[in-house]
Amino acid sequence: MFILAADDALVRGQRAFQAGDLAAAETEFRAHLKAYPQSAEATSNLAAVLARREQLAEAIALYQKSLRLNPKLVQVYFNLGVTQMRTADFPGCVASFDRFLKAYPQENRARQLLGLCRLEAGDLPGAIAALEKVPADPSVLFSLAMAYARSGDENRATAMLSKLESMPAQARLVEGLIDYRKERYAEARPKLEEALRLDPTLTPALVAVARLNLLEGQNDAAIPQFEQVLARTPQDAESTYQLGVLYDRVNRSADARLRLARALALRANYADPHYQLARIDFRERKFAEALAHLDIAVKILPKQEAIHLLLARTYQALGRKADSEREFATVRQLKQETTERHKLTLIP
Repeated sequence: MFILAADDALVRGQRAFQAGDLAAAETEFRAHLKAYPQSAEATSNLAAVLARREQLAEAIALYQKSLRLNPKLVQVYFNLGVTQMRTADFPGCVASFDRFLKAYPQENRARQLLGLCRLEAGDLPGAIAALEKVPADPSVLFSLAMAYARSGDENRATAMLSKLESMPAQARLVEGLIDYRKERYAEARPKLEEALRLDPTLTPALVAVARLNLLEGQNDAAIPQFEQVLARTPQDAESTYQLGVLYDRVNRSADARLRLARALALRANYADPHYQLARIDFRERKFAEALAHLDIAVKILPKQEAIHLLLARTYQALGRKADSEREFATVRQLKQETTERHKLTLIP
């Protein structure tokens, strides 16, 4: 049977890729796509080459294009998820692995990666649910321990620790996170610092130490630590926000604004950066801009006393007396509710 040269190019590209000759593979796949631009298979194959060559953004775009060209290529979602994970696009890789697992529910590697992505995205119940379905190995046990510690389930986190003897840095990290979660900061610090000493590449330990320094007002220590975190994981919305807070503390308002805006781009419905931007605007007497941020923040966190207080002060500065009084009344009500809840916790 006669075979078109473009078809030969696809086969040659696949053989070159299998042999590790990425340059030849890319040339052949591009030749095939020149003749057949709607080829989902060649598009996906080219994406795999670019991913191997660390051209991750281009690879992601091509994987997504291949799925638009042929939605039945469900297996491509796995490669897309792995590549998104490498760029720290955790919401993206959650969606990709979810889609892959609907077609291949028995693929434990995909389920483990889904659990890790959910953990990094802050979906702790989802992370636990995924990881508990995966056969246990040290990396799975560590991820489960992290999820339990961050969700406040000290007993289960501690149970996982006994199985992590071969991973001392990770074990110290989980122990430190348990103390951190319980606000035992003095006890948490040496464990977290020990984890970082044992494994300087352990980013969650670096994040935790940086947050301790943030809490304790050690700005000069926390700023380079968060900068290092974001050099490793640029999609970390919370660390991006916290670096913005730190920049504002040391009078780097322009840098603070950039980081806070970036945090909002990384995470939808994130009230904290809106509140922090409103604080900067209020301080700079940009009351209308502050109000715009507070209007969004209060919709996301309607019971947050600090937001209502700044909103009241902003209305006051704008001469909107009735709105200001309403917000001050809300602040008083929230304080009363907090007092009542505290009383209930003291009842024997």
